[in-house]
Amino acid sequence: MAFYYQKFQYIVLSIFAVGIVDYFFIYEILVALSPFIPTLFLEIGPIVLIIISIIIIKGITKYIQRKAKENKHLFIV
Repeated sequence: MAFYYQKFQYIVLSIFAVGIVDYFFIYEILVALSPFIPTLFLEIGPIVLIIISIIIIKGITKYIQRKAKENKHLFIV
């Protein structure tokens, strides 16, 4: 049980750390483009991009699950 807890904790912390790094990476790119982009978009840009990417990932997973059910690959679902 402890192994699975540590594995879960590692996955959650990895996703959290990657999310923070991703946010600052996107923010730095937008700051570099600041002469061409309005200031408000610089602050909101990373959040919008992350939300859009989450929606896209959820859509892809739902599509894969639906295709797996149609083809009766229940191990994937």
